[in-house]
Amino acid sequence: MTAEPYDVAVVGGGHNGLVAAAYCAQAGLRTVLLERRPVLGGATLTDEVWPGYRVSVASYVCSLLDPRIIADLDLVAHGFAAYRKDPGSFTPLADGRSLLLGSDDAANAREVAAFDPRDVAGLAAFEREATRLGALLAESFGDAAPSLANFDTATQKTLLGSAAALVERFVRTPVLQATLATDGLIGTAAGPRDPGTAYVLAHHYAGRAMGAQGAWGFVRGGMGALANAIAAAARSAGATLRTDAEAAHIHVRDGRAESVELVSGERVAARAILIGAAPQTLFCKLLDPGDAPPALRRRAENWRANGMAFKLNLALGGVPEFSARPGTGLAPHHRATIHVAPSIAYLQRAFDDTRSGISRDPMLECFMQTPTEPELAPPGKHIMSIFAQYFPYARADRPWTAEDRALIADRIVATLASYAPNLPALIEDRQMLAAPDLETLIGLPGGHIFHGELLPDQIYEYRFPVRAGIPGLYLCGSGTHPGGCVSGFPGRRGAAAAIADARVAATA
Repeated sequence: MTAEPYDVAVVGGGHNGLVAAAYCAQAGLRTVLLERRPVLGGATLTDEVWPGYRVSVASYVCSLLDPRIIADLDLVAHGFAAYRKDPGSFTPLADGRSLLLGSDDAANAREVAAFDPRDVAGLAAFEREATRLGALLAESFGDAAPSLANFDTATQKTLLGSAAALVERFVRTPVLQATLATDGLIGTAAGPRDPGTAYVLAHHYAGRAMGAQGAWGFVRGGMGALANAIAAAARSAGATLRTDAEAAHIHVRDGRAESVELVSGERVAARAILIGAAPQTLFCKLLDPGDAPPALRRRAENWRANGMAFKLNLALGGVPEFSARPGTGLAPHHRATIHVAPSIAYLQRAFDDTRSGISRDPMLECFMQTPTEPELAPPGKHIMSIFAQYFPYARADRPWTAEDRALIADRIVATLASYAPNLPALIEDRQMLAAPDLETLIGLPGGHIFHGELLPDQIYEYRFPVRAGIPGLYLCGSGTHPGGCVSGFPGRRGAAAAIADARVAATA
């Protein structure tokens, strides 16, 4: 065991753990961070997957990063830069039509009017409502005692409803409805008509990192550049950041968390221990059953975290050519989120398939950062990052096999090829990450990108508390409020609790 205890030990070097370490070090606490992998960042990782290709392996876009964190940690001075993704979305259709939406209201009106002129006003009204909801959520994300009861009855009713019901209040066109509804489905084991998906949609409108409510964008250099900037801020404040330091056990003595034992056998003593890993990891793995608070252990055992995502990263030898927007070079739609989401009914069927297996016709969100940052790939090459649903960690039909990843990747490529016929010939390599791989690589139980569902019985007061039921032990990962989406809020909230308790102890 270390001779002199640290003030703070943070377990887990994802973006939230890094945020927590940086704040604790800024507060003058002697801080060490322990990360099991050889690199920092967790899911916010940029890796040279193939020679010359710098890939945002897991998380891939940014919006919800707390602007206060950017300012408090002076992340820009430490290398953080981000820019808005514009156009925002491109949804091609099998009949040759398509929908391209961005920041230009006049261009959006022309795109929507080609389907139904009535939806021009409807889209504007939807954006006002989604932005209003997102702003309300954003204001609550830093709450010390989060509660859904803090919202008025009408807002609660909307948030607890379905994404489909929300968008259908405003627009009629199937492809427009589906394009808007996808934000309610990302990372979620639910279809667009299921209760609570309206909350997930609003959650995706809560971001302010791009300077506009709900806008999404890219981190320059890939998502790993964000982790690197937070790590630099933590080091500059005095934190020690250790890699290849996997936690095996949290020791509790006289009712208080005392130390972290690593798989190497080393014990790191600390007056406060912050866990950036998922709640299931803490309560069901790191703590002895007799030490874990019974109610929190039961909640962890029953926590819904059946990951639905399949991440497919493609190295491309050229530019995908979409039949709906003919051309051989880069065009505005290549900078947008490329959706395969033709209708609400299509999306619901994709989820309903999981009752007996996996999606036959998956929902796809595709991103290409190389049109705006060509240096991320070799000259003339591109990276396409595909987030696909629904491919459950716990399948209803059978366990995963080694062959499944390639079969699913083939299915995804074939789906995209029906809109961009030249895509298969462009693929030079591919990285395939199913939910079990996200669990193994990043440490996400169930491969769930949010550390557990963001549905009504697992948000706000129903998420795990920051204070983990044992003095000196805290949670600072996405299993706490407000959940996932690379926001840093859980890290800041966990650090705030530890800092406050340290100050109370110092004056006792």
